[in-house]
Amino acid sequence: MPSVPSSGFPLAIPALAAQWNEITPAAVKANGYLSFVPASAHNDRQDRREVTGMKISLKLTLFLAGVVALFVGLADALIGQTRALVASYDELLQTSVKQADLARVTQVDFKKQVQEWKDILLRGHNPEDLAKYTKQFREAEARVRENSVALSLQLQDRAAIRLLAEFVVRHEALGKKYQEAYDTYVGSGFDFKAADKIVRGMDRPPTNLFDQVVARLSAQAEDSVKAQQVVAAHKQILALAIAGGCLLLLTAAGLLVVYNVTSRLGCLKLISDKLAQGEIAGLAIDIGGNDEVSEFGHSLKGIQAEIEELATAKAGSSAIPS
Repeated sequence: MPSVPSSGFPLAIPALAAQWNEITPAAVKANGYLSFVPASAHNDRQDRREVTGMKISLKLTLFLAGVVALFVGLADALIGQTRALVASYDELLQTSVKQADLARVTQVDFKKQVQEWKDILLRGHNPEDLAKYTKQFREAEARVRENSVALSLQLQDRAAIRLLAEFVVRHEALGKKYQEAYDTYVGSGFDFKAADKIVRGMDRPPTNLFDQVVARLSAQAEDSVKAQQVVAAHKQILALAIAGGCLLLLTAAGLLVVYNVTSRLGCLKLISDKLAQGEIAGLAIDIGGNDEVSEFGHSLKGIQAEIEELATAKAGSSAIPS
C-alpha cells in the first residue's frame, strides 16, 4: 500500500479548524466556498452537485455576444440618429433657409431693376444702350414679380406675408409709373429730368418693405438653425449616455464573471495546498456552481476521499501488533 506523509493527519478536528480559519481569507469564508463542517454533514452532501449556474465557456460566449450586440445596437442607433438629423436639416433647408435665400435674391433683383432704370436715364440717348438697359430692366422687373409670388406661396409667418403682399402692390404701382416715365423719356427726346420727376422717390417704400421681409426671414432661418443645433447636441449627449451605460453594464458583468471564477479558484488552491500537506481532517470541499471550476472541486473531493482511505488504512495497519 502507498505510504503517506510521515507527518500524519491531525486527529483533532477543532484544532485543525482553528488553524484553517487563521489561513483562510475572510472574503473566501464569507462567500461560502470553504467551510469546516462535521463529518456526518459532509458525507450527506459530498456527492451533491449544483444544478444552477453556467459553464465558464458559455458565460464567456454570452459575454462576447453581449458585446457584439451592444456595438451592433449602438451602430444602428447612430445610423438612425444620423438619418433623422439629415432629414431635419433637409427640412430646414427646404423651408426657412430656402425662403430666406429666395428673399435675398428677390431683394437684389429689385435693386438691379432700380439701377437699370437709372442707366436708361443716363445712357438711353444712345439707341443701343437704350435697347440694352431696357431689356435688362424688363428682365429684372419680371424676376422680382415671379419670385415675389413664389415666395408668398411658401411663407407661413403672417407678418412676413403681410409685408410681402404690401410690397407686391407697391411694386405693381411702381411698374406702371416706370412705364409712364419711360414713355415720357422717349417721347420728349430723352429728357431724363422729366422722366425722373415722375418716379422720384417711389422706389424707397417697396425697398424698405422688402428689407423688412428679408430681415425677418433671415432671423427665422438663424433661429431654426440654432434650434436644430441644440436638438443635435441633445441627441449626441443622449447617445453617449446610453453607450456609456451599456459599456458600464457590460464591464460590471465581465468583472462579476471574473471575480466569480478567480475567487473560487483561490479557494481550490487553498484546498489543494492542504491536500498536498495531507491535512484533511474536518476539511469540506464545497464549491458552488455547475461549471469547470465546480467540476475541478468535485475532482478534489475524489482526491480527498482517496487520501482519507489511505489514512484509514494506515491507522488500521498501525493498530495490528507486530
